[in-house]
Amino acid sequence: MVGVGAIVTGVAPVAGGLLLGGMAGKSGPSGADLRAVIISELDLLQRIPEEEVARRAAFKRVIAEHVEALLVAQEKSREFKRKTKYFTEHWRDIVVFVTTLLFMVVIWHADHSRPVWLPLLIATIVMSVVTAISVVRGFLASVRSNVPDERP
Repeated sequence: MVGVGAIVTGVAPVAGGLLLGGMAGKSGPSGADLRAVIISELDLLQRIPEEEVARRAAFKRVIAEHVEALLVAQEKSREFKRKTKYFTEHWRDIVVFVTTLLFMVVIWHADHSRPVWLPLLIATIVMSVVTAISVVRGFLASVRSNVPDERP
């Protein structure tokens, strides 16, 4: 079982880097570019002479399609944020829980003859239980808040 401890020890920095990279990335909609396109198209529409009715109508259809795409993107973004609300609000609890579990595996594979091994293992188990309770309570609260109220 020494291999499992080595794997956990090797994976922990990678997992931390992935979490940090995920937090650094923006999960917002990419609608800012589409807004700029719509604004530039509206500007171009104003510059097209009134006599070119067909061209203006075609341009208006393109603008309407882009506005519709922007609205769809915003709705998808809201739905995604609603579904991932738990993870964005309680990510620290999840990280602490996973970290304590990884630390417990590392401690388990450490030299058992050291005098601090057993108290450290017990403290890690207690912390894992405490963080698991926090994660479960937060998850249940999130599930309860996402369930639609079906009362008449």
